[in-house]
Amino acid sequence: MKRLLLVMLLFLSGCYQAGDQATLPFNKAPQTEKVKKELLYPDRPLDRFWNITEINLDASSVLLINADTGHVIYEKNSDIPLPTASMSKMMTELLVLEAIESGKLEWGRDVEISDYAYSISHQPGYASVDLSQELHYTVAELFQAMAIHSANGATIALAEEISGSEEFFVQQMNKRAQELQLEDTQFVNSTGLDNLHLGDYYSVGGVDDTNTMSAQDLVILAEHLITTYPELLETVNQPTYVLNNREYENTNGMLEGDLAFEGVDGLKTGYTDLAGYCFTGTVEREGVRLISVVMGTSSEVDRFVETARLYEKAFEQIE
Repeated sequence: MKRLLLVMLLFLSGCYQAGDQATLPFNKAPQTEKVKKELLYPDRPLDRFWNITEINLDASSVLLINADTGHVIYEKNSDIPLPTASMSKMMTELLVLEAIESGKLEWGRDVEISDYAYSISHQPGYASVDLSQELHYTVAELFQAMAIHSANGATIALAEEISGSEEFFVQQMNKRAQELQLEDTQFVNSTGLDNLHLGDYYSVGGVDDTNTMSAQDLVILAEHLITTYPELLETVNQPTYVLNNREYENTNGMLEGDLAFEGVDGLKTGYTDLAGYCFTGTVEREGVRLISVVMGTSSEVDRFVETARLYEKAFEQIE
């Protein structure tokens, strides 16, 4: 059975701030306790949540858990590996944060933009923050572009900065997935784009390959990420990101506007032709945090609408 890794940490926070952007996770204290808990699929109502049964969702795969207990509130095909699109960037975020923690990387370090990162950053049809090879960008600027606007070129630049090439970075991604017991996960690139759309730049797998994960693995990764680095939420909940005097919107439509849902503060959207519209979300109300995954919905709006329906049903049980 899948295992949900709950890491209890003391957190000493330093801050790096780029322009007017939110502070980023920096240093943390030594780990004091590590507790593993299983994803719990109960056959009876839970103390604070009843299993959601009377709901019909169109998503190909769905999982909703109480992040504090590991209890599964709703699931649909949650153990089937599917294309993850940009939700894959949660693993890239984790490896960047771990590199910062280990001292291998610093928020203020300047990063050169390779031909690969530059080309993908100007590719139409996908989330992009236009990068220039005449400028240097800090790790912090690229991280925020990735985490807030899902910028693919920025993601590649970070992967290359850490490992020298995306190929070697993908090896790290898959190694880390094994360490986290993500049994239904396979990465072929750092962004979640289909290899087909990387042109001659893809280096792992075949032209028809793409990153795949199950909803269970995505929940485990998301929980580990925000438990180990809780200040990440202060970055990913920002509605906009500004770079070179240009404003980019957060791809998470549940933070503000018509689709806003009270308490949502993350986490990662995704879309490709193979994956459809996906969303790994997290919300906190009344001291209870939920983590959700919806995969393979039919539209940008539907992924947020279906997530909201899950949250509404869950929180109805404790009102």
